[in-house]
Amino acid sequence: MRRCFKYEYIIKSRFIFCGFIILVYLVYFQSLPPLLVLFFLLAFPVLIFYYIRITNQRCHDLGFSFSDWFSLIYYPPPITNEHTKIGLYTKEGERGINKYDLPIKYRKLFNHRHCIDLHEKMFRIDNIEHHYERDLNKYSIKVISYAQRNIFTEYLLNNYQVKEERIHRTGAANISIEITDDEFNDFINKMNLIVIINSFYVKIKEYQIFIRKEDFKYSIILDKYTNNIDKDILHTYNFPGLLIECEKYIYYRVSKKDLLMWAKNLS
Repeated sequence: MRRCFKYEYIIKSRFIFCGFIILVYLVYFQSLPPLLVLFFLLAFPVLIFYYIRITNQRCHDLGFSFSDWFSLIYYPPPITNEHTKIGLYTKEGERGINKYDLPIKYRKLFNHRHCIDLHEKMFRIDNIEHHYERDLNKYSIKVISYAQRNIFTEYLLNNYQVKEERIHRTGAANISIEITDDEFNDFINKMNLIVIINSFYVKIKEYQIFIRKEDFKYSIILDKYTNNIDKDILHTYNFPGLLIECEKYIYYRVSKKDLLMWAKNLS
């Protein structure tokens, strides 16, 4: 379940409200065939469902659950009802990263570069998954022999000794390659890969950053505790947009055009 930010919620809820007005006008004030009236009546629960859905997402953006909002909105005195509704339209959402956040599609942003998406037991390069086991500082990587080749498999086959593991039922052979942690990082550097961590963070040099879309702009977010930020060198990374700082995070509010330009020029 994603977050719904303030201006996005305002626009979507106004569209739903306009849809209700149009449906009421068509059903009650126009002479329409019975089947068409039935169709319009069935559209009411669809709009209600969609309104509940975006309100739930808006509650996640504000940092509380939909059930909390739902209990408040009908709780006496009546002024609580109005204050709760107004809060959905006026209150700023949590600036920090929460469990409902979704990143942008990093591979689409860095489409001019090869990306590696690292997970605990698997990594993905050029949309091809490779599974591995790790023992201290050494990786044991399995490559399916009949899988599509990419820059990683070609690099391994050209530079490392491979072990074939026969699959008894099919007779096919998978390839097992051992590579150290340092060698794996050397490959990432040599191939100039963009490193994505758990499909959530993207690593720019030594910083882990999170990029999300908010309303009509994007936010580049750095967690101070995760990154141990040195402000003296932060400006050398040329993050685009307006810098905003709070206790735990540093933000850059940036337009889509500037974000694309920054990604394209990133060395």
